[in-house]
Amino acid sequence: MNKKITKVFLFLLAVSLVALLIYRLPKTPTTKNITQPATNIIPTSTKVIEEEKKEEITTSTPIKSSSTEIIIKATSTPTGIIKNSVPFTPQAPFGEWSDPRQQNGCEEASALIAVSWARGETFSLQEAKNEILAISDWEQEKYDGYQDTSARDTVKRIFNGYFKYQKVEVIEDVKILDMINELSQGNLIIVPADGRKLKNPFFNPPGPEEHMLVITGYNYQTKKFITNDPGTRHGKDYEYSQEVLFDAIRDYPTGYHQPIIGTPKTIIVIRK
Repeated sequence: MNKKITKVFLFLLAVSLVALLIYRLPKTPTTKNITQPATNIIPTSTKVIEEEKKEEITTSTPIKSSSTEIIIKATSTPTGIIKNSVPFTPQAPFGEWSDPRQQNGCEEASALIAVSWARGETFSLQEAKNEILAISDWEQEKYDGYQDTSARDTVKRIFNGYFKYQKVEVIEDVKILDMINELSQGNLIIVPADGRKLKNPFFNPPGPEEHMLVITGYNYQTKKFITNDPGTRHGKDYEYSQEVLFDAIRDYPTGYHQPIIGTPKTIIVIRK
């Protein structure tokens, strides 16, 4: 009897514990429809277009071709400066213009400047004077004259003959763009000119009728040629407007003040 009572008691106790556990389990909340605030939705067919900013791109580092420094903005029209690093001397390094060899030494001085640049050499004013006189004396002995050599004879006699330098060329019928193109390739130019048309304020008026000078660079912004003009001690990096310099270009015949016919647009190009 007692065993039966005990079993019943245990059964009821177990049922009570199960009921208690079921009551304490977490209840699942009732699902409700929650209306959220509407957000901005861009339809898939809508295109978002950003305004494109166009900026001018410039090269911050100079472009160097051999000893040529070229600073050009990367735009469709070139701007900036082409500039060769070139030694300089006046044709009369110490102002001794009474010496006819120096007074007529523009071809010799220009050739010395160009060949020294091409060979990576420098010189003092005394060395320049000695070389200009030596070239003139050599021409006098070999050709019986040193005054006023034409573009072709300057190349043949002074460049090829005296300096033994061959990377030089005479070009005829040039245009301004041809000259700028040669400079942009890192070359130098020597031009024979009517010095009176250059209107250089440092020349003894009206200026030399036959003259040669070295073009070392070009300024795209100012449209000026940069020169080493041996006709004056102020000639280093002297700038002439492209119109003035081009108009002054005029080849002349070899010989002292020979008649000049026409205005041949002839230049000498020196390459390394």
